[in-house]
Amino acid sequence: MSKYKFNKEQLSFVEDKLGIKGKVKVFFSYLVGSILLAVLYYLIFGLLFHTSEEERLIKENQLMSEEYKKASKKMNMLDNVIIDLRVRDREIYQSIFKSTPPDFFSHQYNSTLFSQLDTSADLTLVNFATARSEILEKTVTDQNTRIDAIIGKISNDASITKIPSIIPIKGINVSQTGAGTGKRIHPFYKTQVEHTGVDLLAAIGTEVRATADGTVTEVTSSDRGRGNMVVIRHENGYVTKYAHLSDILVRKSQSVKQNAVIARVGNSGLSFAPHLHYEVILNGEVMDPVNYFFGDLTPEYYREMAVIAMSSGQSLD
Repeated sequence: MSKYKFNKEQLSFVEDKLGIKGKVKVFFSYLVGSILLAVLYYLIFGLLFHTSEEERLIKENQLMSEEYKKASKKMNMLDNVIIDLRVRDREIYQSIFKSTPPDFFSHQYNSTLFSQLDTSADLTLVNFATARSEILEKTVTDQNTRIDAIIGKISNDASITKIPSIIPIKGINVSQTGAGTGKRIHPFYKTQVEHTGVDLLAAIGTEVRATADGTVTEVTSSDRGRGNMVVIRHENGYVTKYAHLSDILVRKSQSVKQNAVIARVGNSGLSFAPHLHYEVILNGEVMDPVNYFFGDLTPEYYREMAVIAMSSGQSLD
């Protein structure tokens, strides 16, 4: 469309013809305007609409975010379990050895350090993993050295046999475990009583072993209570009791060695079925005998036996 301008000399409107510069200026004006308009359309379209690939990435990101939250929750739960196991492990160690367990690691878990794994560069991760591997290798070497030293000390130290550390019935199966220490239902009176030992089910006549070196301080023959019973005093304040026996093969004041056969399983006294009632007492305090079976049990068997002894609600005596 042509443009007109007023000519004062001619007192009329005349057509305003653009020169080359004018035409070029108009062309670039339209070009820039078109580009800006196209960019504006693209931004509006990009904000309001997503491609199929973008939608897939958004959904994938949401799923990963949810999985991360679940994994974080599980990690927190596992951390709590590990802390609880560490506390229980220390309690068991202290109850057996009456000392604080050794600290094999010079530092504790550092959550801030490990959280950097999510944001560190590849080279940083490699260096971190290498350093940690070297520390673990050194720790394993140190622990192997400690274990070898412990084995050597045990092999050459006769005092180890003075701690009740074996099961009084050789070859017993975990399923033969009865009620452990604590409140239990009496099999005859059906009342809750304090059970001071662990019941080990076995056939009448099964050999009963001394669990540590010691001296027989009491031999009892009775049809009541614990029935036929042997009491052995050991060093370091330990006393072990073996009840509901049939035959007693030792006498009072006799010295016995660990693993020596001292009696046979019976059903004497107030007993519901043939079994051995076994007690461990340390300085007058009743201990859980299952915690002293570490010389005969693997960790898996110990865990199973401890669970059975703890969950059995009724004793056999």
